[in-house]
Amino acid sequence: MIDRRKLVLGATGAALLGPALVRPAVAQPAWPARPITVVVPYPPAGSVDLVARAIGEPMGRTLGQPVVVENRGGSGGSVAAQAVAIADPDGYRLVLGTQQTHGTNESLYPTLGYRAVESFSPICQVCTVPHALVVKKTLPVTTATELVALLKREPGKLNYGSTGNGSSSHLACELFKIKAGVEAQHVPYRGGGPLAQDLMAGVVDFGFIAVANIRGQLEGGLVRALAIASSKRVPLMPDIPTLAEAGVPDVDADAWFAYFAPAKTPPERIALMASAIEGALSADLVRETFDKNAVVARFRPTPEMPAFVAAEVKKWAEVVRLANLKPE
Repeated sequence: MIDRRKLVLGATGAALLGPALVRPAVAQPAWPARPITVVVPYPPAGSVDLVARAIGEPMGRTLGQPVVVENRGGSGGSVAAQAVAIADPDGYRLVLGTQQTHGTNESLYPTLGYRAVESFSPICQVCTVPHALVVKKTLPVTTATELVALLKREPGKLNYGSTGNGSSSHLACELFKIKAGVEAQHVPYRGGGPLAQDLMAGVVDFGFIAVANIRGQLEGGLVRALAIASSKRVPLMPDIPTLAEAGVPDVDADAWFAYFAPAKTPPERIALMASAIEGALSADLVRETFDKNAVVARFRPTPEMPAFVAAEVKKWAEVVRLANLKPE
């Protein structure tokens, strides 16, 4: 027989204990709750800076908070990358990294204060910047294979310009030399503008240079492009073959830009930012900026980024080793 007194007491006890046992869910604060800073590892007005600013506006609209661009140059971009690597992993401080900050610096700077893979939570790649193999107008070659033949006939006699020691332009030419089995003297410049000027003036014989930095001279017939150092032809210059098509395979030396957050940034925040960035790539302002600066949109999602960055580090480490390159 049921004891009604015990039943009533039991129900009363459960009611008294209920508030202690059942805790209300604590609402998580909305994220982002303040502006996000994207650190650009190079000075203002360069291609990385322009891309960051173009993407930042639509990205901020999607996330509901402004995206602020902070320029912080030095040591081939490593100053900016290291500053983000040691920042709080809360998603409020990112770096728009490149093949230099997250591809070559690890091999060029032995005391680098970060690791390209381990120190970051990658978000996504957004674009590539194709480089063209360009020769001065008076050089008696019209194809990449003819240039290789000339370099082999006269080893070490010709010179090539780059946008700086350890730059993507420099590493592209070193990769070309290794794959083609040729030699040439390196003449480093401080940026694409001076290099383009001296290619046009015939001071240097050839070089690898971002299409954006030499586009006007190419269209004006002041210099000659022999090939593109990419896996595919560039839409802006569809008649120029890739180096592989021109007979020099395995010289894929695109510069690339990708967003990185500090390691251990919450995955849900990484996902939100990746989605906002991917959406931003279709914005009119972003497309116009890319077209004007010969930048090719290339979205690489978060899951693919660790293997991609690791492969880039390995690839360029071998080039640095074989070419015996040292930082400035």
